[in-house]
Amino acid sequence: MHRKRQKMSVANIGATILAAFVGAIIVPMPMQSQQVTINPENRAVRDEADRLLDVGYTQLKDGQPREAIKTWLYAISYYRRVNDQAAISYTLARVSDAYELLGASNAAQDTSRQRIGYANTLQDNGAKLESSNNLVSLEIAQGKLESASKLNKAILELSIQNEQEMNTAIALNNSGLIAERYGNHLEALKQYYASIKAHPMREAIGKGYIYINSGDSLMALKNYKTAITNYGMALAIARQYRNYKLMSVASDRIIAAYLEVPNFYRIEELLQNRSSLALVMGDPETASIVQRYLGDLYLSLGNLPKARAAYQESYDFAAMLRDNTSLPLREAYYKLQELERL
Repeated sequence: MHRKRQKMSVANIGATILAAFVGAIIVPMPMQSQQVTINPENRAVRDEADRLLDVGYTQLKDGQPREAIKTWLYAISYYRRVNDQAAISYTLARVSDAYELLGASNAAQDTSRQRIGYANTLQDNGAKLESSNNLVSLEIAQGKLESASKLNKAILELSIQNEQEMNTAIALNNSGLIAERYGNHLEALKQYYASIKAHPMREAIGKGYIYINSGDSLMALKNYKTAITNYGMALAIARQYRNYKLMSVASDRIIAAYLEVPNFYRIEELLQNRSSLALVMGDPETASIVQRYLGDLYLSLGNLPKARAAYQESYDFAAMLRDNTSLPLREAYYKLQELERL
């Protein structure tokens, strides 16, 4: 019994340190005695809140993050009427993610802090650590490395104490990002590999992005072959789960790595696949740019017929944009004209 009390006291100290770094709560929180009581008297209100939550997901999936935020804020107002603090906390996390997609870092940070306030009230360490990790990621993106490092250290300690696998993995990845920003790529790799090891199997896409981060540090260290291996791991995960976004990021990175080796025939294959992926993703502009790079590759190898075919496809894809003044269209046209003069 004594050992259990001692362990709890260490966790409480960690939580206190974390709260100090995170800062003050933005919105007033309910009293501790209130948070466990959900008002069941109006089921219709709760049903409407749940419906709005689902509508917000659909809007976000359809590329409408602003509309999703508005819808989720309405959902929160309904959850408040039935005093469902857990649902409010969960929905605030979705709002923060949407703000981050829009590049509204300050709004995302404010919303994350609000969620931490609710998580404290609910004594939900998982939610508190998740939103705190999000704050660290935002601070890293803003170049606030000193404050990010202090907060991340507290998060990592508390995540390990509470046996939070996912939050531990995220904190380790953030440690790697911080070390990388400081130019310490060997330390960054150490943290990235620890994060990959700690990552739960069910979160494979997140692990894929950590392989991307590790590859970036390896590129900085000019260890191109190992970088290709790590980018390849990310690409394999993306293909397995048909995650087009991760697939596109991994493909771009592995192409850049092969350019350093170089392996032109592997680059040819990767560029062809990348162009096809862009079309599947409904992105003819990127497909046009990739085809132009492919044409340049063929031209450097002296294969004029393949270069001409690639430049023509680049032009055709750019024409799909229905903008006669677009840069991809003009560049593809210039490449075709230049080829005719050879």
